[in-house]
Amino acid sequence: MAVENSMVVEDRVARLEADVGELKRDVKALNARVGEGTIAMERGFGALRSEIDKTRVEIEKTRVDMEKGFGALRSEIDRNKVDMERMSGSLRSEIEKTRVDMEKGFGLLKTSIESAKLWMLVTGVGSVILVTFVTFLGRALKIF
Repeated sequence: MAVENSMVVEDRVARLEADVGELKRDVKALNARVGEGTIAMERGFGALRSEIDKTRVEIEKTRVDMEKGFGALRSEIDRNKVDMERMSGSLRSEIEKTRVDMEKGFGLLKTSIESAKLWMLVTGVGSVILVTFVTFLGRALKIF
């Protein structure tokens, strides 16, 4: 009977050692997949950084163009002020209304650009978070 118990224990130990070996292989495979996922995420972050840098450059170009436009607008307004002094009151009122409308338009343009920047940032970060979550969820489901 002791020999039988000894053989049963040895079989169990052998099975446990085999299971541990299999678990070690699974952990190594999982580590490799996590490493690949990390590399893929780093590439994704690099691409996102590039897109953000491109967007910043575009926004800066737009800002410079807007400043030039505002400078030209200021020059035009100054010229119009001199002309307005020569004109009648009704003409002055009409020019003032036009100037106000132009400033509102530029304000709306600036707001649109800020909204676009925010949208791009939120979309980019959301995409990275989504990819990370899906990758994590996929790995988590494969473990079970």
